[in-house]
Amino acid sequence: MGLFDLFLKKNSSDSNEKLNFSNRMRLKEAEVDIMFIVKNRDVIYVNDYADDLFNEDKDGDLVLDGRVVNFIFKTKSEIIEVFVAFDDQDSYMMFTMGAGRDERLHYVAKSIFEFMAQNNINSVFSPTSQYSSQYQYTFKLYKKNTRYFMVNNGQSQVYLISSDAIKSGSSFNDVDRIKTDFWNS
Repeated sequence: MGLFDLFLKKNSSDSNEKLNFSNRMRLKEAEVDIMFIVKNRDVIYVNDYADDLFNEDKDGDLVLDGRVVNFIFKTKSEIIEVFVAFDDQDSYMMFTMGAGRDERLHYVAKSIFEFMAQNNINSVFSPTSQYSSQYQYTFKLYKKNTRYFMVNNGQSQVYLISSDAIKSGSSFNDVDRIKTDFWNS
């Protein structure tokens, strides 16, 4: 196993189960979409029902009309990452203007838990666990076929997500390698 393989996680039979939710995860009250859920480095949900959130740029690439925030929920034994898409106007107000950012992120985090409970999705969060949370923002999101590429504003952190694998990196070499993997595929 090479160094890069440490950042690649493929789902296997002994890993987390995929979510049995074949619809768009739209948090209506919060006006955001859950794009991906990754539990302990296993991709358990990819929102393939939100193509209307993407625009075609001048190069013909599909790019999210907005930004993504990675909500990270941790316990001693698990890490759950929920990647949430915010529309362009919301992103501008929160991340450029700084208007209500922390309150909005807290509200969306609460809405994630409520959505899971309302839809009887019990395989993501444990009802008896206490989760600490943190946010990583903002990421541009690109889509090519069934693969999604996210990069932060400083191009110092990237994710490449498909239905069965996640790659991530924060070193210069990892970022460059993952970008090349996505754009040359």
